Amino acid sequence: MSIPELRSYGYRFPPLDERVTLLRETISVMKAMWTESEVSFNGQMIHLSHAVCEPKPIQKTGPPIWIGGRHRRLLDAAAEFADGWNHWEVQGEKLRKLATYLRSKCAEFHRPVGSVIESWAGTVGPLTNDNTLTENRVRELKSQHEENTRYFIASFPTNATKKTYESFAEAVSSPSWSETE
Repeated sequence: MSIPELRSYGYRFPPLDERVTLLRETISVMKAMWTESEVSFNGQMIHLSHAVCEPKPIQKTGPPIWIGGRHRRLLDAAAEFADGWNHWEVQGEKLRKLATYLRSKCAEFHRPVGSVIESWAGTVGPLTNDNTLTENRVRELKSQHEENTRYFIASFPTNATKKTYESFAEAVSSPSWSETE
């Protein structure tokens, strides 16, 4: 949601410190609710007394938790709590620095390398006149992720057609996509 969307629904957009505190407390509470019979929690923003969550999730420790963002405070939370980290159109040296930072933070929490799955999200366009991807755009997309990136979440332009999706699927399923350069 964008900030205008938040405001249109009557939500406020608090400062980063408050948002990260709320995120961390929410994850702590969710994980406890998924694994304990009763949860009491007294944080800065969340307060629970003998809260119950039934039925429990099928997964023993609860559903996977993914954190998206580029700020180091979010990466700190991802290293401590998350199963996955998603970043939107971060590339090159900035991506390498963020990924290295995440891995170093994981080590601080005694989590093995690769325990936080990395994914990249981005825009697939621009398209050619026949609504397919150019060879150069495919190469650009490939270069925008890092070697440890396991997933690519594609966002398509509004003028995308069936041919657009087919050309994307063909490009990413070709042997050259998975080859390292």
